[in-house]
Amino acid sequence: MKQIIFFIVAFFIFTTHIIARSPFRKKDKDIPEITIGWKHSKKTISLVNWALTEYPIFNVFNGPGYDYFYKHILPTTFIHEVNNPEKLINCNALNLCIEHLLKELNKHKKNYTHFSVLQDKNFNYKQKCGLLVLQFKNYPFVLKLFMETPKTFIDPYCKGFENQFFFYMSGGMNRHIAGLTRVKNLELVNQQIENHPRWHGKVKTPRKWYWLPKKHRWMKINGHNIGGKETISTLMPSIYAIIADTIDTKEDAPLLSTQKKSELIMELCMDLHLFVDPHSDNFVIKYQKDSDDYHLSIVDTEHFPSIVGLKEEPFFNNHLEWFVYLGTKYFQDAFLQTKNDRRNAQLKISPCALKW
Repeated sequence: MKQIIFFIVAFFIFTTHIIARSPFRKKDKDIPEITIGWKHSKKTISLVNWALTEYPIFNVFNGPGYDYFYKHILPTTFIHEVNNPEKLINCNALNLCIEHLLKELNKHKKNYTHFSVLQDKNFNYKQKCGLLVLQFKNYPFVLKLFMETPKTFIDPYCKGFENQFFFYMSGGMNRHIAGLTRVKNLELVNQQIENHPRWHGKVKTPRKWYWLPKKHRWMKINGHNIGGKETISTLMPSIYAIIADTIDTKEDAPLLSTQKKSELIMELCMDLHLFVDPHSDNFVIKYQKDSDDYHLSIVDTEHFPSIVGLKEEPFFNNHLEWFVYLGTKYFQDAFLQTKNDRRNAQLKISPCALKW
């Protein structure tokens, strides 16, 4: 699998120079364009690209998505520990920790008073943008912090390889947009697990809440020639976070081979209609002696069809088939789309899009 990933990454680096548009070609008047700036500011920056589509940029935080965000924001009072319901945690204390983190990030620090860094591969410390995953030092929660400015939001190249793939595969998708799908998708995944005879009681997911800083800024995004509409617009928070229960990531399945683990994960993902990313790092497997079966914990709940722009529900038996499918889809989306294909894509939203 590592060889496949390396090939796809190397191929992308080589071919990004090929797809550059000649400066001597006339601009197509129908090409999609987004213009973005701070709310109430006249200064904007624009991006013109055939990959841009109405979903997900203009849908995940508009209308129902906006209302859903505020209904699932971190409470202002207390929340209990998931493994100790009698112990309450003051949400104001969590707020103070995160606000202090933002001050440290503004000073370009990489070590933080209240947090340990778990993952920063999708974060640009210099421009302070992307996704930063951290563990609270004194509380059993993980923080996923999302930061963008208008300039970095439309730049798919400043936050790692993954964002570049998502941009071309899914209509301008990035981690900032994908993060807004996590809580709603968690709800949908839990509903499917609850109603499935194979997985009921055998799959755990963490609780999640959205978070906004006290002094948050809004980015206003305007679209032209997108979704069959002359103009379209939405707002999006520049900084927000998701707070989730900490999951024990230590696996306990000594008799489960790598192949069997892959098959078990794919079986779950297929039954969940690929709503979660099948990557093996997204799951923790533990053997339960009392039921003589394996239980799984899902680490991340981004809406996977939205991330990679699925227009259908494919079937995979293992991760090799999954990697080959993604590589083929990326090549198709980035290099084999005609202008008519791009125009037709503007007129319909994928049946696999997240439903609010």
